[in-house]
Amino acid sequence: MNESAFSPQEMEKLLSLAAGRLGTTPDALRAAFQKGGLRGISAALTPEDAAKAETLLADKEKAANLLQDPAIQRLLIQLLG
Repeated sequence: MNESAFSPQEMEKLLSLAAGRLGTTPDALRAAFQKGGLRGISAALTPEDAAKAETLLADKEKAANLLQDPAIQRLLIQLLG
């Protein structure tokens, strides 16, 4: 298995966990990301969580640190196909 990829089961668990915390479904979360990337996901968030996400994305250093996380990199690779 490619070291940089989640297994389909891991991907579904991760999407389910994230969707549950965001109050949406894994399919809706996947579609939002594929349509608009990280900003697409913010459309599925509460206004408060969307504001936090926008703050994170606006801070280049914080966003860069987040993108350095190997788990985040693997997730993005899987979501982007």
